[in-house]
Formats: sequence, structure tokens, C-alpha cells
Amino acid sequence: MKNELMINIETTGQNPGCKVLSIGAAGFNMRREYVEFYRRFDHSKMGEAGLIDEEDTVNWWATQSVTARAEAFGGKDDPAEGIRDFKLWFYENFSTDRYDDFRVWCCGLDFDFPILKEFSRRFGFKFPWKFWTQFDYRTVKNIFPEIKNAEKNTGKHTALEDSKAQLRGLRAFYELIEKVA
Repeated sequence: MKNELMINIETTGQNPGCKVLSIGAAGFNMRREYVEFYRRFDHSKMGEAGLIDEEDTVNWWATQSVTARAEAFGGKDDPAEGIRDFKLWFYENFSTDRYDDFRVWCCGLDFDFPILKEFSRRFGFKFPWKFWTQFDYRTVKNIFPEIKNAEKNTGKHTALEDSKAQLRGLRAFYELIEKVA
């Protein structure tokens, strides 16, 4: 895998403008090194930026394990500082002169990317990548369900563990298509 980044977020909603509890990212940077990023945000600091909790999602969190809820809602990082750190980390590891040499993935183009884009905007930042570099891992997983076995997710609803699991699935996808080609 070369210059690939998998992103996952945990939120209190399903729409742009909801609170982002955490962001996890795992990938292989432009030097082909494995790198990861994880921040858990202070839930109470996001209201100041006009971000909201959506009732259905908050109710869903109430049905999750105590461990998952503690991980999701226990963040202490300032959101503005965390998103700035993410952008700096991204530029250090994935910035290329040619964006055709980079792909950023998430599990559903209609969830992570639009929510993270709005979250970043609320704190004064723009996405550090171009829209044509965004890819949908959920589609790949649905077309090739056998790659799901490679995920081996050890921490569901934890943004970093989810992104690492999805990256393992993506690697299995690439290995599968190499066998066919």
C-alpha cells in the first residue's frame, strides 16, 4: 500500500454540524511508513462552535457498552487544537505535489467526510486534501465481503481501532485484486 489513509470518526449525530467525539486515522504515508493519528475531543467544548448532539445518536450511544461510552465521551482534547494537529500531521505524512498519488478512505462517503469537513470549518480549518482523492471503503467491503474477515476489529466504536481495522480490510482487498490480475 502506498500513500493511503483511512479515517474514522465517532460522533453524536449523523449530519454535518454534529459533535465529533474523536478522529482516528491510520495509513501508509508517502515514505511507505505506517502512521496513525488519534484525538478524543472534549464534548463540552463543541457547543461553543455551534455543534449539536442529535437525539437518535445520543440514544444509540446509551445502548453501547460502558467501555465504548467512556472511550467516546471521555476526551479531553480541545477540538480546535486537535483538528489543527490532524492537519499538521496530514501535511507531514501525506502531502504530495501530485494528489493522484494519494487516496483517503472512510466507511461511507456520506458520513465521515461531510461531518469532518464541517467540523474542521467550524474551527477555522479546510480539508487538507482534494475531493477527488476521497474513496469509499464501505462500497469495497460490500462488493468484496470476504475482506471483512481481515479487519479483526478489536475496539468497535473507537475511531482509531475502526480505522486500523478498515485499513487491514483495504489491504486484503488489494491482495485479492492482485491475485485476480
